[in-house]
Amino acid sequence: MISLVLQNGQREKLQVGTPQYDMKKVAFLNLSLHSFSQERVWEKFFSEGGKDSFNLYIHSKSKKECRFSDYYIDKSITTGWGHFSLVEATIELIKAALEDEYNEYFSLISDSHFPLYTLDKTISLVKDRYKKTTFAKHFSFHTKAKSQLTFREGVKNYKFDEYNAVCQFFILRRKDAIKFVETFDHWSKFFVKDKVIFADEFYFWGVGKEIGVDFEMGQATTYSDWSIRKDEFGKIERNPRAFKMFSSKMLHFCREKGFLYSRKIMPNTLITINPFI
Repeated sequence: MISLVLQNGQREKLQVGTPQYDMKKVAFLNLSLHSFSQERVWEKFFSEGGKDSFNLYIHSKSKKECRFSDYYIDKSITTGWGHFSLVEATIELIKAALEDEYNEYFSLISDSHFPLYTLDKTISLVKDRYKKTTFAKHFSFHTKAKSQLTFREGVKNYKFDEYNAVCQFFILRRKDAIKFVETFDHWSKFFVKDKVIFADEFYFWGVGKEIGVDFEMGQATTYSDWSIRKDEFGKIERNPRAFKMFSSKMLHFCREKGFLYSRKIMPNTLITINPFI
C-alpha cells in the first residue's frame, strides 16, 4: 500500500495491481496548450468505444472553454518551452490519473496528436505491446545531441551516469507511475527550473534508471517528422514538421511502422482519410 496526495489535498491509500486484467484502463494524459487541435476527430475517437476502458486527463495551459473542458485537471503549472515545468505538469497529470485505481496504462499525448486507430483498437494495442513502462529513442539525432549538451547544464549537485534524450510521449505502467510521484520531491531539486534544459526528454528515463524502474526501450507510440530542414535564417529547425495534409498514404505508413498516433496535426491540417474504418 502507498499513500498519494490527491487533487483535493486528501491522502488516499492505493493498492498496486489489484484490478483484474479486463478491468484495467488506459489513461490518456494530454499535456496541452488547449485541448486538441482536431477536437472533432478526438471526440469521435472517445465516443465510439468502450466507455469503461479509458480515462482522459488534460493539462490545459489556456483553460479555455471547449468540448473537452470537463477533462481538465484541477491543478495546472505555468509551463515554458523546454523548461522543467513540463515535467511538473506531467507529474500533475499522473497524480490525477492515479486517483482511479483501475488506470493501469498511462499514455502521454499532446494537443497536436492524431489517433491512427479506433479507441478499442488503440487500447488493445497498448495492452498487447506495452507490458512494461516503455520509452523510445528520440527520432532526431541533431535534436538529441543538442538536448544532451544543453541538459548537462540543467542538473546541479547530482551526477547521472548517462544522458539519453528519449521521446517524451511514452507508455507508463501504474506501479512505475506511483514511483515517479513518490520520488518527485527528491529528484526535482537537482534540476534547474528557469532555463531551457529539455528535461521532458530526459527526466523520466534518467530518474527511472536511478530508482530501479524495470522499463524497456521499445516501440514509440507517436510518429513525428524530424527530417532535417532549415528556417529562413539557415538554422536547423528544432521542432518536428507540422502536417499540411494527412492522407491515407501517411496513415498506412504510420500503422506499418507500429505507431498509435501521429503528431503535429494542426487545426488547419487537411484530413483526407477516416482513421476509424
